[in-house]
Amino acid sequence: MNMKKIKFSLLLVGLCIWVHGTQAQESSLPSGFANGETTWIVKAGVSLNNVTGKDVDDMKTNWANQKVNGEYKPMIGGTVTFGAHIPMGMGPLYCGTYLTAGMRGYKTSMKWIIDSNNQAESLSTLTAFNFQIAPMNIGYIAKLSNHVALDINAGLFFSCDFAGSLSNESDYPKKTKTSTDIKDIEDYSKYDIGVIGGIGLWVNHWEVELNYQRGFASIYEGGSTYSHKFLLTLGYAF
Repeated sequence: MNMKKIKFSLLLVGLCIWVHGTQAQESSLPSGFANGETTWIVKAGVSLNNVTGKDVDDMKTNWANQKVNGEYKPMIGGTVTFGAHIPMGMGPLYCGTYLTAGMRGYKTSMKWIIDSNNQAESLSTLTAFNFQIAPMNIGYIAKLSNHVALDINAGLFFSCDFAGSLSNESDYPKKTKTSTDIKDIEDYSKYDIGVIGGIGLWVNHWEVELNYQRGFASIYEGGSTYSHKFLLTLGYAF
């Protein structure tokens, strides 16, 4: 075999390797992101749950007036989601529909001085488990390379709490610990509606996503205590 044939053979082999590698790279991202097909997705992660609103601000003011060292703290929760990305045509836009099992809630911590020798402390924690549906989130997939894509999305959600409790611990005037089921909490509202938005990074079929969620229905009827949370999830598309 002469040198020209050797060079031609090497060039042909190199071309085949390049074509095969290109095809593999193009298919490394979920097919629905490229060819107009629906992509199914599962996600799981953690959430930092808290509350905001006028009632929260009023409580902080009340603590300050009574010289109570009080604060609202995030309640750590979990989240599992199953959903679909439905392409809007052949472009990068899609409509996302998701069903989520998650949590919402908050913690309050209070400390105050009784006298020169004594200090009291109490802790309250609301933990609620819910099902949530986000029927129409609009998203945009921006492909950064053959293996990486940026996912930006936002939409509405509806949720309903199905279980949970409000626990209270105090060491004044004596140590006590109580727990009240959410169905027995006066004026508690188990329904919520709000907005959710996030940004994710896809690497092949895997995604890491950060979301923010804000409820518009008060946790307590007639009040203004609204749920909000940050979520960090790991997802897989298939």
